[in-house]
Amino acid sequence: MTKHTFNISIDCPHCAQKIESTLNSDKRVEKAILDFNNKKLTVNSELSREEIIKIATAISDEISFEKTYSFNAKIDCADCAKKVERALSGNKNVSYASFDFPKGKLVVKTTLNKAEIEKLCKECEDDIELSEHEEIENDQKLELIRICVSLAIFIVAFTFKLHYLFLLSYVIAGYDVLINAVKNIFKGKIFDENFLMSIATVGALILSSYSEAAAVMIFYQIGEYFQAKAVRKSRKSIKALLDITAKEALLENGELISVEKIEVGTIIVVRPGEKVALDGVVVEGTSALDEKALTGESLPVDVEVGSNVLSGSVNLSSLIKVKVTKRYDESTATKIIELIETSSDKKSKSEQFITRFSRYYTPLVCLLALIIAFIVPLITKDPFNMWIYRAMELLVISCPCALVLSIPLSYFASIGAYAKNGILVKGSDVVEKLSKVSKIAFDKTGTLTKGELTCTSVINLTSLNIMPYLASLESSSTHPIAKAIVKSNKEQLFKVDHLTELPGKGIKGDINGVTYYAGNSKLFSNVNESKETAVYFGTSDEVLGYVTLSDTVKDDSVKAIEDLKSLGIKELTMISGDKKETCESIAKKLKLDSFHYSLLPDQKLDTLKAMMSSDSIVAYCGDGINDAPSLAQADIGISMGGCGSDAAIEQSDMVIISDSLTKISDAIKISRRTELIVKENIVFSLAVKLLVIILAIIGLSSMWLAIFSDVGVALIAVINAMRSGKKL
Repeated sequence: MTKHTFNISIDCPHCAQKIESTLNSDKRVEKAILDFNNKKLTVNSELSREEIIKIATAISDEISFEKTYSFNAKIDCADCAKKVERALSGNKNVSYASFDFPKGKLVVKTTLNKAEIEKLCKECEDDIELSEHEEIENDQKLELIRICVSLAIFIVAFTFKLHYLFLLSYVIAGYDVLINAVKNIFKGKIFDENFLMSIATVGALILSSYSEAAAVMIFYQIGEYFQAKAVRKSRKSIKALLDITAKEALLENGELISVEKIEVGTIIVVRPGEKVALDGVVVEGTSALDEKALTGESLPVDVEVGSNVLSGSVNLSSLIKVKVTKRYDESTATKIIELIETSSDKKSKSEQFITRFSRYYTPLVCLLALIIAFIVPLITKDPFNMWIYRAMELLVISCPCALVLSIPLSYFASIGAYAKNGILVKGSDVVEKLSKVSKIAFDKTGTLTKGELTCTSVINLTSLNIMPYLASLESSSTHPIAKAIVKSNKEQLFKVDHLTELPGKGIKGDINGVTYYAGNSKLFSNVNESKETAVYFGTSDEVLGYVTLSDTVKDDSVKAIEDLKSLGIKELTMISGDKKETCESIAKKLKLDSFHYSLLPDQKLDTLKAMMSSDSIVAYCGDGINDAPSLAQADIGISMGGCGSDAAIEQSDMVIISDSLTKISDAIKISRRTELIVKENIVFSLAVKLLVIILAIIGLSSMWLAIFSDVGVALIAVINAMRSGKKL
């Protein structure tokens, strides 16, 4: 099986659905996904690119595999530019190629994708550098002019009752619909929207309803124009979210180099106003970074030497130097783009329902129209003209575009809303499940807590302040406990002689000629082990004191749990490998419903399975590689902390770029808003169509009402769907 990806042009959602289902029914195709919103077709199959294109275009003329790209092209040789142009023009997948050397502009019309074009150019001239302009869209100005001209002629015809002007207005507005309808007749496609609209309006002309025929066609085209405009707006908003990567990075020697060529360990320079090209760590300078495009947080983040920085963030103030820690294809920005681009692959139950519904709705309404046109008048003895007119109204109503377009668009727009809030979801099925989540299990360390130990108390059992002595003994250790003690000490350290490790117990060393010991309770015979994590300090004769340490709860954990409870989440629990006392303390602080402690990874999995039942949707939230099995097991796996662990990201359904737990409640709010909009569109569209069908049958409708139930309802549903894309 080979995976082929195509950039396509298609404006008919019903046609897109038909192409996808037909390709998936082919035995040679493992899986085909046509992403109408992103204009992308992905096919895993035994077929070649040419065979896939041939099959898809045979199904519908609406699809075009050719796309026009415009590149800024850097090349020093005019002859080399011509060589590139000839190589592209000679490729069977390229219909047009023009290289304007003086302007440094390359335009290519092709079925190839961007990466394939760049590969062809590189094979011809390795030194060529390409950066893409905005893709050239079909110019809709001509479409708008055509609508305005036909509308103006219609107004004149309506004012002076000139039938021939109605005909002229009709032809100008609908010639493309009529041409496509004729083509479809020869292909045997009678349930195509162009064919149905043509039959209905031509029928109206035959019945001498000239004004209605022209009006229906004009308003159909107006509706289509505004639908396309709304979809384009949604596409552009998502495209803006994807514009977070830098194409080039500046090296220390002043050379600009493609980010794809930079290796781990390279030092790159990030000037004020520039994007951080690759993930890394600051090795020189201090600055403030805008991470809004990644995390959704509006406040700048201060960075200094040793700070980790994410690709896609913008340097706001001062020049910094960054040591690259991840290659371009593994960077945060690249992973975000990949997740957004593939988010339409998994479809919700609502989308699956619409696919099944549209398959039967149009044929059934058309069958009903035939019965009304030719059988009912035989029974009622009424004039055929009356029932044929009613049947034509049904043909106008028979297209399910309002649902086919607005439901996927609702989910597509919501992906943008998630991304604006620093949240990435892997499909509309996740959005749907998230709106119904009833239980959430949390990992403790790094999720509910910071994953950093801090000293919670210092107990001096004598008049001696043990903290500077204890910190002095621990200062040379890299253990997390030792680091926490040293960090908590505010006084000057002492010189330590003869520092010795005591395996399994702790350490000892001489300070001012006195030997001191630091470690666990095994070092001293006269102490009881603390319920908390503790480090004891003393001499060989007595215990002088001890410090207790604990993992600190994240600043926003309390608010996050409160928000989730306010949303009606039934059970919030913590699953941890830590000991009972520590888990109990944190559970009380956060007011969790329950907690599970001292669990190994497989026991965590068993605990999660016990929470899951047929009547509840369970989410699991974790941040590390040890959480991968639980993330995969849960109905919804939520990975915290961005793109740290590849295993966690792979297994999770939702990724939160920042470490903020409050993003979970934001995600649930977005999902519930989206599901409400989806239900509104389904109920509204079906109710209007059903009402107009009934009115058409009993003779209380008109062509005007029929066209409203088609393009009018579709336009309202699309506008409503776009509300899903608003940031909270």
